[in-house]
Amino acid sequence: MMSRRQTEIIQATVNLIAEKGLSAVTMKDIADQFHISDAALYKHFHSKNEILAGVAGLFEDDARRVLESVAFVSSPLKAVQTFFLDRCDTFARDPALSTVLLDNELLTDASFGLQMKRMMEDHQKTIVVTLKKGMACGEIRGDISAEHLFILFMGALRLLVRKWKFSGYRIDLSREGRDLWDSLEKLVKPASSAS
Repeated sequence: MMSRRQTEIIQATVNLIAEKGLSAVTMKDIADQFHISDAALYKHFHSKNEILAGVAGLFEDDARRVLESVAFVSSPLKAVQTFFLDRCDTFARDPALSTVLLDNELLTDASFGLQMKRMMEDHQKTIVVTLKKGMACGEIRGDISAEHLFILFMGALRLLVRKWKFSGYRIDLSREGRDLWDSLEKLVKPASSAS
């Protein structure tokens, strides 16, 4: 469990990385954000990599909370929708977080990349099970693999977030996410129930 101060340091680091890029951010830059010495910062985190692990950990905790809550949604398609739209809303509230989590330089960092890979696999496992339930009950078409549908949903989300970033965050990500979901839903519903 992280302290409030560690969470503040992580958020400040996210903002710095979004602004300057991973390789340009130093522990001194992070300490300067809090007007503390490097030594004081090292009491909270031993390295920039440890802070990056905290970034991924906070995002994962939030995603896990959402995935646990969708387990109680009676409709499998609505459960996936809830997760998809929550990710849009989470990024809309914190543009710097989306910049960091989708940063190619950061994803090549061995420790952070591995943590993000594990998180994606956990998300995939949960969402694929939910999609298969939807296929079994006829709510989701069964002629496309659940794994491919997961890639379709998450790839569409990632591309939308990139488009939002390239617009200078001027488009309404939450609204665009809902519009995109409506289109995706039309693609995945069986022909007889698509409307």
